[in-house]
Amino acid sequence: MRDLRTLVIPKVSESNIFEQLCYDLWKNDTRNDSVNLNGRSGQNQDGVDVFGRNNQTKQWFGIQCKLRNKDTSLSKNEITVELNKAINFNPSLVRIIICTTLDRDSKLQEVIRLLNHSNDYRFTIEICFWDDIAELLKQESNFNIYLKYYSGLVVDNTTLGHSIGKLINIELGVDGKYDTNYELMIGKIPSYKNNSYYNVDYFRDAYFIVNLNKNKSAVFKPPVYEGDIEDIFITRYDAFRIAKWINSIVKIDDFIYSDSRDYKTFITPEERVEYLNKYSNA
Repeated sequence: MRDLRTLVIPKVSESNIFEQLCYDLWKNDTRNDSVNLNGRSGQNQDGVDVFGRNNQTKQWFGIQCKLRNKDTSLSKNEITVELNKAINFNPSLVRIIICTTLDRDSKLQEVIRLLNHSNDYRFTIEICFWDDIAELLKQESNFNIYLKYYSGLVVDNTTLGHSIGKLINIELGVDGKYDTNYELMIGKIPSYKNNSYYNVDYFRDAYFIVNLNKNKSAVFKPPVYEGDIEDIFITRYDAFRIAKWINSIVKIDDFIYSDSRDYKTFITPEERVEYLNKYSNA
């Protein structure tokens, strides 16, 4: 899961790119089908730049794209001109969405409310500000669209689907007495775009552990079993203790991003005897 919540996404500055962006976002919404750009530049568009329909109700909606800079707002007259054009769109629309690069504005929201309240139009009217479009771009399902338009915008490795790991020292012991130390890396291979789970992508959304002392590694998905990681440790007994410790971590992702790097873990004498008896009787 990529976290784009803290990103400030810059507004697009060209009308044709803004129309294409709106088209991509609404087409990618699984609630919609038959989403298309309406004609080409210079043709009569009946106040609609993008159209589509709800895939359950089969009712049509239209999108009017209005690119604006911060010094130029939208007037009520400009909005009603486009709405009056949209009356002629065929098949008839049940919704029209005005998408704009303007920041969210209470006065424009009031204009839209009053237009809906007037019942002068047979469709409902909505307005989608840049704030709303930016939130759509930050949704996991729209990550491919985000990359299409903002591939140059700096994001972290996890956002790009790259693995991240944490170096730790861990001491193992029984009943408060240490007997073994390891230097490890524990990390995650995040999911990315639409995972196919074929070839190397099979390992995405899994965790990895590297024994730096032995230069060996293993991949696992919680819960981890000693058999998943026994090949990278000196003894299966150590793998048992490491697996038990990993499974005690409530949220491994939070653990990976935490600052701590020195850890200690103990098992009880009873757990040690139970473990040894299990394998001596096998």
